[in-house]
Amino acid sequence: MSAMRDELHQLVDRLPEEQLAPVLQLIRRDERRAQAVATLKTVQQRMAGVTGVDEEIDALRTGDRG
Repeated sequence: MSAMRDELHQLVDRLPEEQLAPVLQLIRRDERRAQAVATLKTVQQRMAGVTGVDEEIDALRTGDRG
């Protein structure tokens, strides 16, 4: 993982300044999404067996709130 991180840093260092901000936003958004999914998974494990919780969490995960 460290080698991949070093490679990413080298690639980011080559980007023109005006292209750097969108790339960083994309990376951070994906990281937040991964953290949110992990949190939902933990909640789902803790609430296993409670009626309706799995369906609600799945709806939140997929964005289907209708």
